Amino acid sequence: MSTLIIESCEKVIDEVNNPSSIVHVKNSSIIAKHLNADLVSHKSQIESVKNNEYDNIICAYGSPYMKYNAYLEILDNNPNAKMYWLVNDHDVEDNILLRKWLIKNNRPYHMICNNPRSGYRGWILRKSMNGKTLNDWIDEWHTINLNTLIFNEDLFYKTYECFTRVNDLIYYGTFRKHRVKDMLDYNYVNYHISTSKKNQIKFTNAGIQAQFIEKLMWSDKPFDMFEPVGLRLRDYKYSLYLEDDHTHSNYAFMANRFYECVMNNTVLFFDHRCQLVIDRSGYAIDPFLMVKNGQELKEKMEILNSDQESFNHVLNKQRSNFDLIVAEKNKVLNQLTQLLEEKCFM
Repeated sequence: MSTLIIESCEKVIDEVNNPSSIVHVKNSSIIAKHLNADLVSHKSQIESVKNNEYDNIICAYGSPYMKYNAYLEILDNNPNAKMYWLVNDHDVEDNILLRKWLIKNNRPYHMICNNPRSGYRGWILRKSMNGKTLNDWIDEWHTINLNTLIFNEDLFYKTYECFTRVNDLIYYGTFRKHRVKDMLDYNYVNYHISTSKKNQIKFTNAGIQAQFIEKLMWSDKPFDMFEPVGLRLRDYKYSLYLEDDHTHSNYAFMANRFYECVMNNTVLFFDHRCQLVIDRSGYAIDPFLMVKNGQELKEKMEILNSDQESFNHVLNKQRSNFDLIVAEKNKVLNQLTQLLEEKCFM
């Protein structure tokens, strides 16, 4: 089966020399490699694939920066291809390329998503589109744990004995307005938030108190005195798991930061409102790592910093999830293969 992945980041992907920090971009690269699929992510690449015949076309994520009109020719040249939207979030509005395609052809497409249909944002699925709702235009819905794909077994072993860590806590990622209320409870902790300058302003305006730093580095680029390398997750001893309030009652697998912390051997604390994902994920999480606010988090970090045995206990319990994560990642890759080969898919 021939497959094309159209990634919406509108940048040429180079995971060897310049790996992306954007999860959906990483996922597209990993899936393309696994499926031996073609991958385009910039309009300059359209010419090389527009006349190819594909059995499946996967449109990844829904970035507003994509030059959607230019890519529509690829879909038009593949009237018999099965169209998919691949998205690793519950809060992304529809992919504009697929919207244009379905309006033009009056045909539904299919979903590959972290969330079940019932757990996706209802207002998005109720959007009016060509006389129906978006939900009406989505035929098959395949719920798959896409977040496992970024797990790197080699990095897990590489960071297993990492003695350069500081005692600081790091939170990282873009500003999420539906996470602010929970984050405000952690203003007691003098922690780092790694994010872009634009997002730093959003956090500050929302009342979040932290030390803001540049975006984390995710590559193994060697140190160069003329081009210093920024901090990596592996440089931190602790991190914090927060989620959108929607996810408190709508299970959607563990977020990427769980897999990233496990593979970087960074101890991950969980906000207590994330109990649903812990209960249903099947992973081993030490109850000590559940916290209600910044004061409790600060006290628990002080305990672990002063008691190496206790620290080793919670870290080893986190590490014990390694085999289960690897097995789940392999399962997800097999599910994707089976799905696109039109075999029985559960």
